Amino acid sequence: MKAPPSETATRDPLLRLAGINTFYGAVQVHFDVSIEIGAGRIVCLLGGNASGKSTAMKVILGLVRPRSGSIWFDGEPIHGVPTQEIIRRGIASVPEARRLFPAMTVRENLLMGAYARSDKRRVAEDQARVLDLFPRVGERLNQRAGTLSGGEQQMVAMARALMSRPRLICMDEPTMGLSPLFVDRVLDLISAINRQGTTVFMVEQNASLALQVAHHAYVLQTGRIVLEGPARALLHDARIREAYLGGEVAA
Repeated sequence: MKAPPSETATRDPLLRLAGINTFYGAVQVHFDVSIEIGAGRIVCLLGGNASGKSTAMKVILGLVRPRSGSIWFDGEPIHGVPTQEIIRRGIASVPEARRLFPAMTVRENLLMGAYARSDKRRVAEDQARVLDLFPRVGERLNQRAGTLSGGEQQMVAMARALMSRPRLICMDEPTMGLSPLFVDRVLDLISAINRQGTTVFMVEQNASLALQVAHHAYVLQTGRIVLEGPARALLHDARIREAYLGGEVAA
C-alpha cells in the first residue's frame, strides 16, 4: 500500500458534524459528536461494534436524524435534507456488506450509481474511467453481481459509488469479511480514488489498516469521540495500540 500524502494546511472542512446527539428510542447513541472532513482527505472513524460509528454514517446520509446538532456539506446545512438530495449534492455511499443487486449484472449495478444523472455522455466517460481504475470489474460486466467473490463485490460497490461523480464517498467497513489479498487491494483502491480528487470518509474497526491509508482519524467509544489526530501519529499512539493493535478489537 502507498503511504498517504503528508498533512497539508487546514482548510474549511468539506463535511462537518457539530455536536451530534443521536437516539434510538430512549437509548442515546451519540454524545456531542463533532467530526471534520477536509476536502481531498481520507478520514477514518475507528471503533468497535456498538460504538456508534455506523450510525454516524447513517446520520451523514440522512438515514438517521439526530435529535440535536448540525451537519454541513460544502458550507450548506444538510441536516433534515432527504437522502436522495444529499446524494445529488455530491455524497455517495459504499454500505456495509456492499448491498449490490445480486440478480442484476455488474454493468447494471454500475449504472444504478448514476440513476440520478441525465448527462449520458459523461456517464459513459465516467464508466470508462471507473473500469480503468477497476479492471477486474470490467472483466465481469455481464456477470450477475451475486456470483462474484466478496472482494469483487466490494470493488463493484466502490465503482458504483463513483458513478455518481461524488465529491465525498462514505465507506462503511470496506475491508470486512475480505481475504488478506483483497484487503490490500481495496485499501490501494481507496488511496487511488482519493488521489484522483475524491474525499473519503471511512468507518473501520480494523485500526491498523485504516491508519495506514488515512490522513486523519477519530476514535469513537460508546458514542463519544475519545481521541483524534493525524493518522500517522495515532498509528504509534500507545492508547491506540493498547485498544486496537495489541489484541482483539472489541465486538
